[in-house]
Amino acid sequence: MKSSFLLTASAICGSYTTFVSSFSTNGAALQSRTPMKLDMFFATEAADDDTAAASTTKDSMDVKLTPLDGSESSVINAAKFMVDSFWLQSPQNLIDGGGDLSSISDASKSSLTNIQADDLLSKYGERMGKRKLDALIVVASDGSSDTKSLSADDILGLVTIEVRLLNSNDLLSADESEFRLTQAVASLGPKQRREYKDASVLDIARELLPPEVTAVCSLSNLCTSPKARRMGIAAKLCSEAERLTKEELSFDEIYLRVESENEAAKKLYEDKLGYQCKFEASATALLVDAERGGFVEVDSDIVVMSKKL
Repeated sequence: MKSSFLLTASAICGSYTTFVSSFSTNGAALQSRTPMKLDMFFATEAADDDTAAASTTKDSMDVKLTPLDGSESSVINAAKFMVDSFWLQSPQNLIDGGGDLSSISDASKSSLTNIQADDLLSKYGERMGKRKLDALIVVASDGSSDTKSLSADDILGLVTIEVRLLNSNDLLSADESEFRLTQAVASLGPKQRREYKDASVLDIARELLPPEVTAVCSLSNLCTSPKARRMGIAAKLCSEAERLTKEELSFDEIYLRVESENEAAKKLYEDKLGYQCKFEASATALLVDAERGGFVEVDSDIVVMSKKL
């Protein structure tokens, strides 16, 4: 089976300002238009993050790791990087039918970038009021780059971190997680609601939700530029995500999801980074539709891993 990219079944939902054509799993266009959200989750670039193959380059390269401020321009640049480096140039080839970069028209690339940008802005961009669930984009760049004015071409790698709810063996989407937390507080009386106004997600989950539902921090969207692979940048991004998870977000464990067939990624996480398998599950994955500038869905088996920090 061709490697693909995860879109959880619950992700195609909710209010969304940008609409894209929805396609069936065999690639045929559906008649209706459906709001789409992309639920990213793993690093197919793991196979190219071979630290032994380029140890000298890795050690001598000055890499700067910076959380983005969530501004529209910074998130759009992150989206452009993801389309160029991940969707269209992944070592796993995520283009449906096995095409390459030459099969992507400018219009299709622009469509993919718009979809990706809208998705990232909804999850990691600036918005009115404080987010209930913390979410960060961390980028890697050359140490000489000005991090305040990074372009998509300046980015060497990227990873995202977001807080979600884990319901037994089901890592819920960001929308579903926020809905459950909001409903839990809304069900209280006025005085109790005031007490939880500034409570942490960890406290709300622990005190108001069923015992099988817990708040967790999830690493996702890990990808590196083709020009910067085999330099250990994916491992550096993972380490920074782990540091932020523990020191800034106050979680003592971090989760991620990877396709069961992606042995290279699993090897990186288990053997080099110390992650352990928590459970396996089925999910819906994505491939790029080069002709339409959208995505097609395929079935996928995934492994959910975690690491104590």
